Amino acid sequence: MNQINLDKYIEHTRNFSYMSEIERDKIRIKETAEVFTPNELVLKYINTIENSNLELFSNNRSFCDNSCGDGQFLSEVIIKKIEQSGCTLEQALSTTYGVELMEDNVKLCKERLSGPNPTQEILDILDKNIVCHDALTYDYSFGGETWWEGSGLVREAK
Repeated sequence: MNQINLDKYIEHTRNFSYMSEIERDKIRIKETAEVFTPNELVLKYINTIENSNLELFSNNRSFCDNSCGDGQFLSEVIIKKIEQSGCTLEQALSTTYGVELMEDNVKLCKERLSGPNPTQEILDILDKNIVCHDALTYDYSFGGETWWEGSGLVREAK
């Protein structure tokens, strides 16, 4: 992704208003424990974890946010992947996953992550990788095998 397109993507993702203007009454917040992290804190956290592991945001690394909300953390992960590896938006999105309980947040997350001029390929990746589900019961398959299969993180029972 060239610098002009990256700048447009950054402008698009960071210009979403805090909590995305969805009606969030006290009942919804109580029932879903829905709280959003302010962008400034997201940036501070992303920079802190990047400093602890410089390869954390390389394009070949998968990243999953199990409470992705409207995509504040995921958008910064994608920006870091593009900045560090020079990959395309499609490549960065293909290894970035999110699970979110609230359908309206999933829609906003996909809108944020798709960028200002999404292609059909980008929309297809997001439809597969950003899902509306309860993170506590989801199987994390994202339409295929679970993302951790083959990673050595899961051992077969004996």
